[in-house]
Amino acid sequence: MVYRDYWALAQWIRHYSKHLGIENLYVVVHGPDPKVNQIAQGANIWTIPRDSLDGFDKRRNRMLNQFQTGLLQFYDWVIRTDTDELICIDPDLHGSLKQFLTQTTDDAVFAIGLNVYEQAEEQDMPDYVSVFDCRDAAVITGNYSKAWAVKADAPLMRHGVKLTNETDKPYSYSFPQGAYLAHLKFASIAALADGNVTRKAVARSGAPGVPGWGWKRADAHTKRFFEKAETLDFTPWSDAVALAHETITSDMKYDESDGVIRSPGIPFLAKTRLPKWFKT
Repeated sequence: MVYRDYWALAQWIRHYSKHLGIENLYVVVHGPDPKVNQIAQGANIWTIPRDSLDGFDKRRNRMLNQFQTGLLQFYDWVIRTDTDELICIDPDLHGSLKQFLTQTTDDAVFAIGLNVYEQAEEQDMPDYVSVFDCRDAAVITGNYSKAWAVKADAPLMRHGVKLTNETDKPYSYSFPQGAYLAHLKFASIAALADGNVTRKAVARSGAPGVPGWGWKRADAHTKRFFEKAETLDFTPWSDAVALAHETITSDMKYDESDGVIRSPGIPFLAKTRLPKWFKT
């Protein structure tokens, strides 16, 4: 689902069309936007109204879960990510994204979250270039170690997955080695500045149920991230990933009130550099 996040959408289209074919991509556009239609040309584009932001998060999540259920009538798996999230699979462990899902037997799958970011000495990215050609610094985060794909009617909620259903058998999930969610919010400072204008406008609109503090004070949130990231030392990739996987999987959070399991919300687990295979 996208609203005016053109840089990230171009990254999303490029990445997933390479792995899955653009004819299998679905973009939900929040309000008519010819530029989104142009960037996503060849994908399936579904435009919904933007005349009210009341209850935005809850309405969006209900809609996307129902859409996800519909797609599962025709697909073995549905991958669901935000516009600025790219799923990357270690080719040495799993081959391709398709091979990874074909071999996965659980109903839902999580990935280690990576806040890929622009370092102080780096330049703005040229248009239509892969983010992985220009950025290799990342902070591993529990906040974005999300559930991202389902093969059963298991709703995705609050970065996790709902395991309970109407039958006695709950849905199952896995948190495998070698699956990563690259979050690109901080990977382009120029795009982030544009996005923060929208975030602040939505959060301060006065509509009930819109995103809160993180959007209302988006600039302060951005500043804190970069200040903290710059203070961390780089940890070798294999050590950082091992630490993150052990920390997150040993402390998964399960909410008995609604049956949702999710990763612990740890913002800074380790700073590392992406291995070269991310480029390909």
